[in-house]
Amino acid sequence: MFTGTTSEACPRVINKQFGGFRHIGRERSASLMGMLVRCLLLLISLWAVVECTNPGFKARITLKGLSYANDVAMAALKKGAEMITFPDMSGQSGKFKYSVKNVRLTSFTPPTGAFTPLPGQGLQWTGSGASIRVDGDFSYKAFFVKGSGSFTASVSAVSFGIAINIGADKDGRPRMQSAKCTCSVGGVDIKFHGGMSWLYNLLKGKVENAVKKSLPPQICKLVNKSIDQDGEKKLASLPVSIKIDKYLLDYRLTGTPNFTTQYLETYHKGEFLWGSAPVESPLSPPALPTTAAADRMVYLWVSDYTFNTLATVSHRHGILKFNVTAADLPASTRGVLNTTCDGFIPKCVGGLIPAIGKEYPNSLVDLRLASTAAPRLSITSAGLTLKASGTVELYERRPGAAAVGAFLLSLDATLTTTLDASVTKDVLHGKVHQLSFNLKTKRSDVGPVGDEFMDFLIKEALNVYLIPKINGYGTRGLPLPTTDEFNLTNSTIQYFQNAVMIATDLTYTPHVQVASPEVADGNALKYVPASGRSDKNIAIYTL
Repeated sequence: MFTGTTSEACPRVINKQFGGFRHIGRERSASLMGMLVRCLLLLISLWAVVECTNPGFKARITLKGLSYANDVAMAALKKGAEMITFPDMSGQSGKFKYSVKNVRLTSFTPPTGAFTPLPGQGLQWTGSGASIRVDGDFSYKAFFVKGSGSFTASVSAVSFGIAINIGADKDGRPRMQSAKCTCSVGGVDIKFHGGMSWLYNLLKGKVENAVKKSLPPQICKLVNKSIDQDGEKKLASLPVSIKIDKYLLDYRLTGTPNFTTQYLETYHKGEFLWGSAPVESPLSPPALPTTAAADRMVYLWVSDYTFNTLATVSHRHGILKFNVTAADLPASTRGVLNTTCDGFIPKCVGGLIPAIGKEYPNSLVDLRLASTAAPRLSITSAGLTLKASGTVELYERRPGAAAVGAFLLSLDATLTTTLDASVTKDVLHGKVHQLSFNLKTKRSDVGPVGDEFMDFLIKEALNVYLIPKINGYGTRGLPLPTTDEFNLTNSTIQYFQNAVMIATDLTYTPHVQVASPEVADGNALKYVPASGRSDKNIAIYTL
């Protein structure tokens, strides 16, 4: 796991809100051994806190998904092979001088390969059976004879193997790093064109050795680049926070990935925060369900904890307050909020509560809806159920008046709705399946309120307004953490206790890129996230 160096981590503690660091100083008088012991204890305790936290979101990539990733990687490897170069060489054997120049790779057949999870370790990427064709030019001088020609080298049975370490950086973003690359070349067959036949045996061995010597490090350099630069760059584009209106959806990793023989899994926060003043939710995520499912490329689990953190933040910041006027209802039913009924709308508020019609004739009634507690979503094998509680207040408003007038009455309300979930591309959607209300009079300044009025208000106003409102949120949906080059396809949904599981496949559409620079010697490039929670760590999700 990439968590910074020990010298960085020991004198600091992790800030609970965002995984940042807060300096706590050093005890200058402490012995070196005592400091080391305290550092180790601190690291162990922090590790335990992170690892023991249940995730709100879990992702699994199966062998089928890794096979697709291998196909994508091999296609990229073939394209990257265009960058392989060979050095010129020259030499002398007795009176015979030679030079080999302009050696270039003219064709590359990718190997048969695979990503293999190594339980408890990471990934291994192997490839075998690659073939390469190399063309080049040669010249020679022997005594008073000199000449030149060309050659073709066919390289067969090229194979490689490399270990891939996968962890998280200090911002909770996944990282990968290559290690222990090996490469071997099976055989090299040289064919010369031009020159004299007695030269072939003199040059053949030298060219073969040059190809065998220079090709493996070039292949390893190319494979390392595929992981350390190309793969890391794609991971860098994976958002660990998604900005949705005034919210932040936190997808940071909560622990190290888990590797089995059938799949790898990653574990994420899956928590909604208030964007301008993020504070972690008081809720605790439940344990996500376990299953051996591995028939699809990818499986995603979304906990009801994720939705409930959204509800908690929304209630805390007064988002769940709505003003409902006649203008918010369909034109054909707006008259239900009149205080005086007419022939087109035989029933209205004023008709069902006579005191309202008598005291405030020819006026309108506005509704004020507000949550009294954070709604709660529960997920079971039977589906999704949302429960909410709040108040409904009724006010009189004169036609043309900008503000409401007299208070009429208030009701305690409880709402229960069942939802259907679906996935489109990389967004999890919800839609109301059934909605039910229970209303109870809290206070009335207009006399008794009967059941007929309650049923009327629910059917003609609350349902008409709230069902489209809830469906509107469901249409916007929950964005899932993917890059814009990968799309989820053929997705299906299954309900478990406390979570929705999405089984899906992937399609990859690479971006058109400019020509890449040559593979540089030395250490490969690494993604270095900006400190704190910069825009590099946040994707903007437009609603």
